[in-house]
Amino acid sequence: MRGCKLYLTYRSEYLVLRDLCVGVRDRTTGAWIPMHAAACAYVLGPAQSVETTPLIPSPVRVGEQMCLRPSIERVVTGPIVAIEEPSPRLLREAEQRWQELFQPSDPRHSVALLTSKDR
Repeated sequence: MRGCKLYLTYRSEYLVLRDLCVGVRDRTTGAWIPMHAAACAYVLGPAQSVETTPLIPSPVRVGEQMCLRPSIERVVTGPIVAIEEPSPRLLREAEQRWQELFQPSDPRHSVALLTSKDR
């Protein structure tokens, strides 16, 4: 898919379509994190540029921290360790998770589960 990149940090993968983060996945488990603060957030650019310049989107490079703007506050990732083109399989998986979350087959259900760390 054109305009789609996969930004990798040490812990997470951020699937970004143009300037919108459409999915976040844990690199250790491979599990999607639908309620992650960066999901559905706009990429602003490298964190250091956001602190010193107007909020104009700019490209992020390996070694920089990516800054995203969700609806309430900004999110800053760990350092980007790689930027890749997502595989077709990853895009299909992300699309399936997106559909399950936002368009469930039964309107009373969703895969978004809130869990407690105490379990």
